Amino acid sequence: MEGEGPVVNEHTEALLRALLMSGYARNAKTSLQAELEARVRDVVPKRIMNRGREVSVIAGQLHEKFEHLTLWESNQPVKYTPSKAANISSATES
Repeated sequence: MEGEGPVVNEHTEALLRALLMSGYARNAKTSLQAELEARVRDVVPKRIMNRGREVSVIAGQLHEKFEHLTLWESNQPVKYTPSKAANISSATES
């Protein structure tokens, strides 16, 4: 796990975005971090699971990025923005 580059990259961000768009944030019973850690524990036998801390760190980083994406996607754009003058001379009366 060490030295393999950043955990959150274009590939993982695309996966997290797909997870978000599929409704995971609304329907999840546990946090993404807890779900990832549980799935790793289910797949990897206990006797060889000696990198529990690294798994927690990576799952935490993915969870933070997922939360960031969730907040980003939930922000509504401003519906009405008043028009602004194109330049100073059109904003002042001559």
